Amino acid sequence: MSSDSRTFYVDPERAAESNAAWLIAVVCVVWSLAFVTALVRFYTRAVVSRSFGRDDVFMVMAVLCGIGGLASWVVGCHNGYGNHIDTIPPTRFLTLIEAQFYQSIVEASFAFGFLKISIALSLLRLSRGSWYNRILWALIGFTCFYTIFAFITFLTYCKPIAGQWNPALRPKCYSRVTYRNFGLFNAACNIFTDISFATLPVPLIWSLQLQRRVRIYLIAILSGGYCAVGLGIARALFIIAYVHETDGTFYPWAPFFQALQLDIGIIAACAPTLRPLLGRALKLSTTLDPYRGANYYRAGKALDRLPLSGDTARRCRRQSAVSGHLVEMIRGDKQWDAANRRKGSVFTPIAVHAEHARVKGEASGESIEAETASTPNDPEMGGIVKTTEVRVDT
Repeated sequence: MSSDSRTFYVDPERAAESNAAWLIAVVCVVWSLAFVTALVRFYTRAVVSRSFGRDDVFMVMAVLCGIGGLASWVVGCHNGYGNHIDTIPPTRFLTLIEAQFYQSIVEASFAFGFLKISIALSLLRLSRGSWYNRILWALIGFTCFYTIFAFITFLTYCKPIAGQWNPALRPKCYSRVTYRNFGLFNAACNIFTDISFATLPVPLIWSLQLQRRVRIYLIAILSGGYCAVGLGIARALFIIAYVHETDGTFYPWAPFFQALQLDIGIIAACAPTLRPLLGRALKLSTTLDPYRGANYYRAGKALDRLPLSGDTARRCRRQSAVSGHLVEMIRGDKQWDAANRRKGSVFTPIAVHAEHARVKGEASGESIEAETASTPNDPEMGGIVKTTEVRVDT
């Protein structure tokens, strides 16, 4: 008699109880939203703004790992997730444990690691400030550490590795309590980095001279990371209950919230990069005035070239640099090289705002004459922008 005959000895009503359908539905729907958001991000960066960068490369790797995690989740649901553990045939249960192992490797380890590194590299576009960069690079290093630690933990749970789902190999495994503690450490690290990446840009964005609508939009999108924090906390609570769980397959909350945490994280990380496509629909201009602020990024670069000194000049230069990088991130502008020229363009950024030029001149005691010319065309619609030509007499 095969081992599958075990199903004939259970209560038929208990065997008929299953959560598999809605577990698959919820995870697949949320993952579809995350996947579409990521695809739109890649299209925006690669085609619309032509600014595909290293943060996008890491996001691609996170999405690929997410696909692997989703496949493992579907296999798990078809082999026992959502069913009572005592109604699952032994062969299917072993397949479930193997799928759970691969989901932990590609999703709990690498997918989260690649996602956090992508977010950090995106935030590096916000500022040139050394303190801000150091914090982000420290978070990247910390993410690499606990990602590798989690990977090693999953690999060394049992010796040989296949013993995790094949007891016939008579594996040597460490205790469930130790395994639970490793899982809690990984969950805590993910929660900490989620909070850090969702909080760091908020005061910086609010202090910039941008439309209030733009600031609220960016803060609201970045605050989506707090949803991932909530899911991470829920996951950690069910990891704590893992040791005493006797029917963990009927409500597999820990891997369920893990999958949702990754999907929400991808959505929150990709949404700010969609500004070039959503800007018109949401009427999001990157500056306080659509004409005066059209060349804000170029203005910030040009101001850095003026020979200035004093506290006022330093504040002006810092504000311009921060705003320039923020505009670059949400509009998808290309990077500027050392010669202050746009890559792929022959334009030299000599246009600055008159009010900024006046502050610069007053700070250094120089004489500045400015001539302005403007057209009613919105630069974000492809028209001519209002600029100010500045001449500095020393």
